[in-house]
Amino acid sequence: MSSSAPPPPPPSNEGQLPESASNISSDQLPALGQVPSIAHSDTPSSSLSFGNFSTGLSVDNNNNNDNDEDNGDADSAVFDVDQAQSSMSATSSIYNFVIEHGRTYHRYKEGKYWMPNDEREQERLDLQHMICLRVFNNRLALAPIKEPARVLDFGTGTGIWAIEFALQHPESDVLGTDLSPIQPEYVPPNCRFEIDDIEDEWLFSAKFDYVHGRHMVGSISDFPKLFAAIYENLVPGGWVEMQDYYVKLQSIDGTLDGTALQRWNNMLNHALSFLGRSGLNTVKYKRWLREAGFEDIREEVFAVPGNPWAKGEEQKQLGALQMENILEGLYGISISLFTKFLGMSAEAVEAMLVDVRKDLVNRNIHFYYPIMSVYARKPGYR
Repeated sequence: MSSSAPPPPPPSNEGQLPESASNISSDQLPALGQVPSIAHSDTPSSSLSFGNFSTGLSVDNNNNNDNDEDNGDADSAVFDVDQAQSSMSATSSIYNFVIEHGRTYHRYKEGKYWMPNDEREQERLDLQHMICLRVFNNRLALAPIKEPARVLDFGTGTGIWAIEFALQHPESDVLGTDLSPIQPEYVPPNCRFEIDDIEDEWLFSAKFDYVHGRHMVGSISDFPKLFAAIYENLVPGGWVEMQDYYVKLQSIDGTLDGTALQRWNNMLNHALSFLGRSGLNTVKYKRWLREAGFEDIREEVFAVPGNPWAKGEEQKQLGALQMENILEGLYGISISLFTKFLGMSAEAVEAMLVDVRKDLVNRNIHFYYPIMSVYARKPGYR
């Protein structure tokens, strides 16, 4: 990749959340387990809206960063992660991974994906899977699928979603694809993995009944092209589902404004723009799916607290897990993008992240991560 970065694209406010979605009164918020509202972001302009979305979060006024009686239960969630994750060992790769900044990266199509693929990152990916299960009420899929015969999980990562789906649906043939061969060696007989770039021409031997992609918003350069390929490779009546962060942190009361964490988030999206990608594309999925020909499109929005600032044991535990997730991934998320595209040295990146880490654990910053599930059906029936 060239060391000279192209000029940045012009600024745009497309994909920003409206004020009505972020300035939410805490006494109007439902519990996490309640069904989220359906958003109506079907326009291509900055008027994109989450409709009547409520975060489900309110501030725990008893929070104290040093002496919180609830800290034991909330923080213990972080240390229980290893026990809850899969015990399957990662397969030994025959590939020589790229080594940069003390981390390893995929060799196939080197540089296309900017996150590491080492054991440390694999453990974090499995933690993200646990977080998604909590947010989605232990559902791997929100789309109204029954027993799909053929399933594709692209960007499968460690393969944990594909493996669990295969175990829950023994009649389904589940294929997981990724740029990195980091999936377990021992998997259910109805689950398999391939090294593949989902943005290449699709050459699968048969069509799918369900296509699933998760945490892909910063990895795809041309979503309309991808959704067109998915449409062509689904059987009539088949479903596609995208589960993704909206990569613009929100707060319920403005406490995020002016922080190092907010500045880092803005820098992250700016760096992604040099790759022709955007962490804000999640709110455009619904429109792009409609333009690709899909129908019965649904968009569900959830809020994940950034640390244990929120009221309630369930929210505190979820916040503790998410805090650990981002703390563990912060360096890997930042180092490649910021050094290659923002002209920063590795030392400057690490120095900046010191203050970001302080904000991530500060319970006086009432921030959350919007997570969206958008699913749609190809017209027709088998």
